[in-house]
Amino acid sequence: MKYRILTILSLLLFTCTQAGPAVTTSNESIHPSPIFITDGVALITSEMNNNRLDNLISLSKDIYPIQIGAFRLKTNAEKMFAKVARVLGNDVLMIEEDGFFKIRVTRLNKEKIRNYLEPEIKINNTIAEFRAPPMSKDTIISISASTDSTLISDTEADTVIASTPVAAVPAPAVKPIEEPRRKFFLLNTDSPWLKRINYFGKSFALVNALIITIFISIVTMLILLMVILLNRTRMEKEEDLKQYLAETYQGMIIDYLFTGSSPDKFRSIASDTYRRQALIDQMIDVSVNLKGDAEEKLSGLYLYLGLDRDSIQRANDYRWHKKIKGFRELAFMNIKDANNAIYKALNSKNEILRMEAQIALVRLTDEDPFSFLFQLSRPFSLWEQITLHELIIQHDLPVPEFKKYLKASNPTVVMFALRMIREFKQKDAEDDVRDTLEYSSPEVRRLAVQVAGDLEMRSSLEVMKRMYKSQDYNTCLEIIRSMAKMPDPSLLGFLKLVLDKEDDVQLQIEATKAIENNGEEGVKTLVKLMKSEYKNYNIIVRHVLDRRIF
Repeated sequence: MKYRILTILSLLLFTCTQAGPAVTTSNESIHPSPIFITDGVALITSEMNNNRLDNLISLSKDIYPIQIGAFRLKTNAEKMFAKVARVLGNDVLMIEEDGFFKIRVTRLNKEKIRNYLEPEIKINNTIAEFRAPPMSKDTIISISASTDSTLISDTEADTVIASTPVAAVPAPAVKPIEEPRRKFFLLNTDSPWLKRINYFGKSFALVNALIITIFISIVTMLILLMVILLNRTRMEKEEDLKQYLAETYQGMIIDYLFTGSSPDKFRSIASDTYRRQALIDQMIDVSVNLKGDAEEKLSGLYLYLGLDRDSIQRANDYRWHKKIKGFRELAFMNIKDANNAIYKALNSKNEILRMEAQIALVRLTDEDPFSFLFQLSRPFSLWEQITLHELIIQHDLPVPEFKKYLKASNPTVVMFALRMIREFKQKDAEDDVRDTLEYSSPEVRRLAVQVAGDLEMRSSLEVMKRMYKSQDYNTCLEIIRSMAKMPDPSLLGFLKLVLDKEDDVQLQIEATKAIENNGEEGVKTLVKLMKSEYKNYNIIVRHVLDRRIF
């Protein structure tokens, strides 16, 4: 704002000091031609003498004040008025007219303006030289703008600048200053590739950036292609070497086990890291199908070559996949030196690591393979339970008495023990299963009811009958189904009560099936119920007694 006011005042002063004598009174001198520049100020060329300049000043003072701004907001008008009043004093006025607050100069005092602009005279001269085209000595400068012209302000956007109107006469052509052509990193603006494209005056930086990006992308693709091809070649060579070593070492191991060859020929193999690992892998593969003396002989070779140190080191590695590999090697070779590290992995956040640790401990523990179950604090997933069951079957491991694990604090371990009791039909665990019917977890209670029914543990019937009312829907459904698996005439009254009081159709159907399973006495009871006036009994009983439904 300050510099724009300085520019206006400097042009006013320049108008008073640079006017030349008039040599003609033609129509062009009366109606000068405006030349507009960037800040909205007009340079008006004319052959005007000193008398006309004095007349202009006199008219502006007495009849036509010069308006330098019009504002919609009074605060903006007051700001400009304060800045101009510091230079012109009482020669500037602020009035309200036509909904605008207008700033008008009533008189131009050359001395005041010159004194104020003296420190800025160099800046003003520079601005005038930069913005004004070459002028003759007969050229004068005047301020011209319509009353609706917008003055761009640094405070508010509602400023309007206006001055005395000038007749519209075609302006002489002004040749723009030609900027020097710019040269970029990869592309010159003189390039014929860019002359056909109109960039609307914008720079070519974006085009250069795109070209550089494409170039870098192509180079990156070529580098990646080379890396992929080289890596593929390397992997193919490693695979061929691995296959060759596998066949060679497997033959050597079999010769050692069954022909009594010397173990010293493995010494050279064990000295190389890569070949050493290939030898370990082949010994693990062979040990899967070995039993008895051959298995012990292979374990002795494993210890003789010091390969157990590699497995123990991997079992203590911080990387989970290395730990798993070490656990497997130790489990297959029956080496118990790293059992402490395996126990630590039992409660790992990694589910795969936990399962591998469980499998390894089952194989490495002689007296009680499943004793680690008491140390499990994390949920024992169904997949882990299935894996351990398959391990028992495949390796013909001794089956422990799972009833002791019903006392574990982990509910998932108790559920695993219940499933194993049912799987291996350990009916001697009836008392422990009956106690589990009152376990705190509803999932455990429901599974205990199922196991008791599947193994026909009749001592649990009274407990089920007593706990029926306090259980959730799914547990109640399992209780009725278990009673159907263990027919007992003493339960007919309870089952009829369930059929009469329960509103759920599925519970009524299961109770009717349980009554039918009591044989002839149960069928007679259902026939009597079918003759009842209660229609729901007829529908349910007919459904159960229909032999076409299985």
